[in-house]
Amino acid sequence: MNTPQALILALFFAYLVLCVPAVFANTEQISNSLQPSQPTSIQIGLSKHDNTAIRLEARAAPLGQILKAIADKTGAQIHYSVLPEAPVTATCVGANVGQVMDCLVAKQVGLVAHKPQKDKPAEFWLLGSSVGSCQAVTVKPTPLNTATRGQPVEPAPTPEEQAQMDQANQEQLEMLLEQLKKAKSVEQRAEAITNLASVGKIDDPNVRNALEEAMVDKDASVRAQAVGTMSYLDKDNATDYLGRALRDKSPDVRIAVVDKAGGNTDILERALTDSDESVRSYATAKLAELKQQQR
Repeated sequence: MNTPQALILALFFAYLVLCVPAVFANTEQISNSLQPSQPTSIQIGLSKHDNTAIRLEARAAPLGQILKAIADKTGAQIHYSVLPEAPVTATCVGANVGQVMDCLVAKQVGLVAHKPQKDKPAEFWLLGSSVGSCQAVTVKPTPLNTATRGQPVEPAPTPEEQAQMDQANQEQLEMLLEQLKKAKSVEQRAEAITNLASVGKIDDPNVRNALEEAMVDKDASVRAQAVGTMSYLDKDNATDYLGRALRDKSPDVRIAVVDKAGGNTDILERALTDSDESVRSYATAKLAELKQQQR
């Protein structure tokens, strides 16, 4: 560990000791007052492929819920106090949980990580999120036999609340479509396409046209994001658009196709003959995983 990291970590531990009598709180202490006005989704996939061993897809989800999902799926321990309240939409792919965490939070709040050791899981400290609070939380993996115990049931929204949510979704949709028209950078286009999964509907002609245009965007990262959003919004026609994207010139887009193929064996079997070894390997691993699940 270099000197700046050691200093940050030392200051953070000093903060915890001074501010928090019981540093390691139970997961049940996590609370988040944010009530998202749009559909929330958190998906974490694991594979045997070296560069895409862990893939996180989050849509309009509270960061605390995303961190809990990461801990449950990977066994990592994550320490923080206060988290940003804004809902998070992100796609992060990495060879290990550290790369996914770096993608998710490092730029926003700062991150110190300890890699997994023989008898100790990976640990992460979110530094910037500790400012102004002395309420520390450690997110630990939930044991399998208690994973569903004590989960609160969200009440159905009233007609007035539903109308407000629908209006908010429509306003955000219009903002995203406008962002796509005026985007001057690849990052802005990719972000808008990703966020369409949260509020868009494939039967909306404006959404459909935006995604079709993104599928042929000049930048591969935008095309890959379009594959992800299409697979989220239009599962019924997956073979059509995934098949088209599987002919993309970029291996990154074709890997995204394999990742989003789910149980579509037709697409996965086509990918077995891809010109890129990484695409072929990922498709082989996905098919093996499907066969294992069917036993």
